[in-house]
Amino acid sequence: MFAPNWPPAELHNAFDWVIGIFIQFAGLEARERQFATMKQLACPGGRILLHGYTPKQLEYKTGGPSVIENLYTQDILCAAFDDWEIEELLEYEDEIAEGLRHNGRSALIGLIARKP
Repeated sequence: MFAPNWPPAELHNAFDWVIGIFIQFAGLEARERQFATMKQLACPGGRILLHGYTPKQLEYKTGGPSVIENLYTQDILCAAFDDWEIEELLEYEDEIAEGLRHNGRSALIGLIARKP
């Protein structure tokens, strides 16, 4: 997923916002690397915004990952960002209309976390 030396040092602490929207097609090990990389990219006081699906999405079958290990829960995100200030963490359901494979009722989760 990521090259071993990525992100390069010049990108560490470089961004006010690092955003991941529906990036849940990676298993646990890759997710840990994704989150670590996102944390490196954010500057002090910067934020990460994540938006994805919860395990309930498997019931709806309206898009997203097909394996539970790739879905986010509040516990997963709280643990992953326990060293950051979680400004918002919200699970909710909504109707999505984003093409044939992402259409209908969806179980969603959103996070905004601020780097110390």
